Amino acid sequence: MDSKRFSLEEFAALFPGRFESQEQLLREYRSFLAVFEQLQQIPVPALSDQEKAAIFRRSWRSAKPDWSWAWVNGFRRPAVTFAAGLILGCMLMFIVLGGRPAPAVPLPIGPAPIVRKPLTVERMRYTQVYTGELVERMYPQIENPKIVLEKPAESAPPQRVLYGTLDGGEIYVVWNL
Repeated sequence: MDSKRFSLEEFAALFPGRFESQEQLLREYRSFLAVFEQLQQIPVPALSDQEKAAIFRRSWRSAKPDWSWAWVNGFRRPAVTFAAGLILGCMLMFIVLGGRPAPAVPLPIGPAPIVRKPLTVERMRYTQVYTGELVERMYPQIENPKIVLEKPAESAPPQRVLYGTLDGGEIYVVWNL
């Protein structure tokens, strides 16, 4: 009862609940094996190369192509993808701009005016640096003044230091406040 194709358990798993008793399952399994033994004993003539080619041509022609995703294959070519991206980008720009060119804004000739903030604060871990117009008004005799508030440690009192230059940047000033 051993078969190279199916064991009894595999055969029973193929047809669950179809057989009423174990005896009926065994009868069907034996008849199944007998049919396969007969099929294995039948000689099969070899096909010539021409017959194989004819069978291949018939099966090739009868196979229906799947056209549902065929249009996607065209986009896999780099030139088609590039052209589609260019067209899509132009259409999106046309939609975004509303079809009207934006008027050009004239740029001022010469250097841009320097906009100074009244007070700028840069914060680092335990350090704060104050610069700006207010600090320059407080110390008019010092060029490019900066007030640095440093804490050497978390619990230590802060130290204030003024940095700047004098005489056109020739003398560097460090002053503890």
